[in-house]
Amino acid sequence: MTRERASLSRELPQSVLRTGTDARLLAEVIARGRVTRAELATATGISKPTVSESVRRLVEAALLDATGPAETGRRGRVGTFYELGTAAGWVLAVVLDQSGVRARSADLAGVIRHEHTRPPGKPGDSAAVVSGLRAVVQHAQEAIGPERGPLRAVAVSVANPVAPGSREVVALPGSPFPEGLVSPAEVLAAVTGAPVLVDNDVNLAALAEHRSGGAAGADSFAYLHIGAGLGVGLYLGDRLVRGAHGLAGEIGYLPGAGADTLAGELSAAGFGRNDVDAVLNLLSANESTARSRAIGTLSAGIARAVASVTAVVDPGLVLLGGPVGTHPALLEPVRAAVAARSPAPVRLDHGVLGALAPAHGALHLALEHATAAAVRAAG
Repeated sequence: MTRERASLSRELPQSVLRTGTDARLLAEVIARGRVTRAELATATGISKPTVSESVRRLVEAALLDATGPAETGRRGRVGTFYELGTAAGWVLAVVLDQSGVRARSADLAGVIRHEHTRPPGKPGDSAAVVSGLRAVVQHAQEAIGPERGPLRAVAVSVANPVAPGSREVVALPGSPFPEGLVSPAEVLAAVTGAPVLVDNDVNLAALAEHRSGGAAGADSFAYLHIGAGLGVGLYLGDRLVRGAHGLAGEIGYLPGAGADTLAGELSAAGFGRNDVDAVLNLLSANESTARSRAIGTLSAGIARAVASVTAVVDPGLVLLGGPVGTHPALLEPVRAAVAARSPAPVRLDHGVLGALAPAHGALHLALEHATAAAVRAAG
């Protein structure tokens, strides 16, 4: 142990050190699938006695299972292997938007165990959103059953802004999803005691691209969603920027050309909430005047949004996301339009997770919260 690490060990409370060790070893087991204590010590550099104590705590907390002795691959050596506990618990990721309610259940390794979908109600029908949200959580709990342990977190992606402190959905004029102005935590209080984590769909899509998508390894990038609504998820210095009221990235409210806002301009041109499928069909059609006009209008609007973001924060990467933003017909025209407007070169590409990005982000959020809380409880 270096002097710096030894000094740090003396300064930190033992409970903090135990939690850090447990979290690291649990992550290592999840990554490897099945491993011995000796292999954990070798892989992490943590002493064998410390590894043994940590594994004991994790087994007692049902986070790990001892799967019995087996050959280690070294002559004459037999070791006990450990893997993620079958009753370690699970998480639920829910996406709430104009297309309905979609839920994914996963174990703490992120392996999907169950999926369920509820169709949308009529536009403006908040009661349908509430009943759909409760139904998917109840259905998931019944489908998973008690043998996999407790439901440790529910993460809900909402197609509306979310206040950073309270995690309440924020009402804005002209919202493309007004029926989604509900409180998921209050709605689900009657059906689960698990923590309910709520965030904006664009922020969660950016989180997913940052963790395992097109922005992996980037410490500054912008994720631009173009679909029924417009929004930007912005990472600076490896941290998501939310703003004081959760409204950072609401680019639909940027000034438009000949309209009050950019969103209003695009909606007036036929690219609003109820036009997404028609726009996608138009972009995929054979060459036509209408298709060329649509590409030109969309590219110009998207380029103004990108230029505004890059002029203020200068991210190292801009990803286009959402059902319209990821259409292949738009990438090169947007690149050309941005190059004509931006004072500096802009690295611009598509996100790689497509329409499932918010679902992936909600799952990342739920897993990170659940494993951290489970390890703290084990210590």
